[in-house]
Amino acid sequence: MIDYQNLLQGRYEVESLPEKSIPADWIVPDFAYNVLNPLGLLYRPVVDEHFISNGGKKPVWPNGKAFAVCLTHDVDHVSLFSLRQWLRPRIKELRNRKSSSQKMKGIIGLGIDMLRNNWKSLERDPIHCFERWIDAEKAVNAPSTFFFWPGWSNVTKHHQSDCTYELNDRIAFARQNCTVSEMIQEIHRCGWEIGLHPSFYSLYNVDELKRQKEALEKTIENEILSIRQHYLYYDIRMTPRVHAQAGFQYDSTLGFNDNVGFRFGTSYPWYLYDLQAEKKLSIIELPLIVQDGALLKRFKGMRLNEETAFQYVVQITETIENVGGVLTLLWHPHSIYNIKWWNLYLRILQYLHNKDPWFATVMDVGKWWKTNSKQTSAMDKD
Repeated sequence: MIDYQNLLQGRYEVESLPEKSIPADWIVPDFAYNVLNPLGLLYRPVVDEHFISNGGKKPVWPNGKAFAVCLTHDVDHVSLFSLRQWLRPRIKELRNRKSSSQKMKGIIGLGIDMLRNNWKSLERDPIHCFERWIDAEKAVNAPSTFFFWPGWSNVTKHHQSDCTYELNDRIAFARQNCTVSEMIQEIHRCGWEIGLHPSFYSLYNVDELKRQKEALEKTIENEILSIRQHYLYYDIRMTPRVHAQAGFQYDSTLGFNDNVGFRFGTSYPWYLYDLQAEKKLSIIELPLIVQDGALLKRFKGMRLNEETAFQYVVQITETIENVGGVLTLLWHPHSIYNIKWWNLYLRILQYLHNKDPWFATVMDVGKWWKTNSKQTSAMDKD
């Protein structure tokens, strides 16, 4: 029998982690190793169902809404055809080569790769249309959270999976040539939330997280309260405490890269736990439930077609509505170049709009839960 408090505290997840306390190259545990998977419970918010069946009341969201929807976007790429962004990690790798012969071979290979790539103009980049996400969400009154990388030069130690753009890189936004920073400022002015999508190695490093947080805060001249780790790189033994120490109040990392569902058995926000200090932290988790890549990638994850993916979203949404939880959905902005992925997002938006939930950002959901919710999950009971 599963102890739901232990589940939410992360004790079951720890059992599937490597023995090393600080793994050098760790990624989120595959869903197959999740304690709920062999029990057939991955697609059910069993913690929420247990809470309600034992006399707990469903959350009642603002304006009497039956459930909440939190739309999010991880901005891994701001361009597909940027030579500068393509070169940054490759030049760094060349500089790290020790011998001159290795460097020469690398330079020759780099030159060949550059000739093979068809670098295109700024105006023709297919993902230089971030305004389309804003417009689509405005149409259904659904503000979202954009998690932005803090910029290449604001990261002290890079990993091969890290993003490569700088905040001063040039892009096209709303038919205007501008910097990434200027686009972020405009998205923020529209009332959409800006969160941090930090570097790989930040998951253990408070100072690194603070530095990256401050870089984005300087861009929008406002405090950054929400975070999602890039690629969902996260260590339940340490990262919650690191996030709290860095000044974040809300996290939305805890989901799957290769499946949808309830990694911790809940769709409710909850306070994360410090397993070393054995105490509840001040940071609230909004679990990630549905991710575009997990549904739709052809060679990884669930590998679904668009119609089947939509039915999964419907099933998960109805399950969350039944317990009055939060549907947190991730759609990457660079996926707009794939017309099927984009059309599916628009279809999901319209479906959710017709369900009439409370649409809110990560920060707004977290703030409301902290100040207005009278309900508690199994985790929040004293």
